[in-house]
Amino acid sequence: MKYLSAVKRINWRLVAAAFFAVGILHIVATLSTPSLTPQTGYERLATDLPVNAMQILPPVTPEAQPLPFMGTDARYAVCRFDTADGAVALNATLPGPGWILALYSPEGDNFFSSVAQPGRRRDVSLLLVPFDERFRGEAGDTAPASATVIQNQDPTLTVPARKGIAIIRAPEQGEAYRQRNLAELKRARCAYKRI
Repeated sequence: MKYLSAVKRINWRLVAAAFFAVGILHIVATLSTPSLTPQTGYERLATDLPVNAMQILPPVTPEAQPLPFMGTDARYAVCRFDTADGAVALNATLPGPGWILALYSPEGDNFFSSVAQPGRRRDVSLLLVPFDERFRGEAGDTAPASATVIQNQDPTLTVPARKGIAIIRAPEQGEAYRQRNLAELKRARCAYKRI
């Protein structure tokens, strides 16, 4: 009987307000977490990478991950690019399904990605140019550097970017494909280019 009288005395408005407050706290904590982390992914990778050079990362293991939550089912090649001294040419081949080339800003924004398609080899050629330069578009007119991506007459995409990280992900397909995949990762290039 005492239990029933205690249940009747519960202030349901107070319970609803508590659930509402917990929900708001959860949302605030989730949205503020990135600004509270001591290092961004770019900072963690950039300290060990040379500028404008492609480097193959060692295999990911649970004990050795360059970034949290990287899959052990893939190999990675990474280039820390910086266009402060000029344009950077990035060339890679994505031979089959599971291969991805992605460009990330220092803040972690993914601003370009190319994904291989089944049955079709994809050769990717990018020219990363600084934001403050002007570059030629398709019609030969100069275009402001705020344009996002412009297709040139050759098969090279021109992408305005100051600095960031380019990551090539190759699926781990077993021993039979390991040497081929590593050879394709080694063939990828990231270097300054004269315009």
